[in-house]
Amino acid sequence: MPAYHSSFNEEPDVRQVGNMAVLPIRTRIRGPAPLADPQQADIVDETLDLFRANSLFRNFEIKGPADRTLIILILFISDCLAKLGSARTVPTQIEASKLLNTLSVDTFPIPGDANFPLNAHYAAPSSRADAGLFFH
Repeated sequence: MPAYHSSFNEEPDVRQVGNMAVLPIRTRIRGPAPLADPQQADIVDETLDLFRANSLFRNFEIKGPADRTLIILILFISDCLAKLGSARTVPTQIEASKLLNTLSVDTFPIPGDANFPLNAHYAAPSSRADAGLFFH
């Protein structure tokens, strides 16, 4: 059974940072990503839908820039679950929110950094401004 790929690989004229796609998301907060159609699934919805199935695959053929974004989001979800799972006791909803808010503001490596684990598969951002898009 092959891994599931992002449906956003087929989207024309997608902005890229390095070789990752900057895809529309449904949000009320303004950021570098374009706003998504509220009636359509966005990359976050797609990642949540594909998380379990794609987490089981050892190898994943990257078919486009949206697949690279999908991989990063799957790794982020894994980090969130690991953070919640490392608590001594099962956290309440409020405690879980605090843990995840802390995780969301931590610094993290981006493509091109020495400690980014997937540098062989990701291109570094071409400029400092593009690198700043990872932190919004």
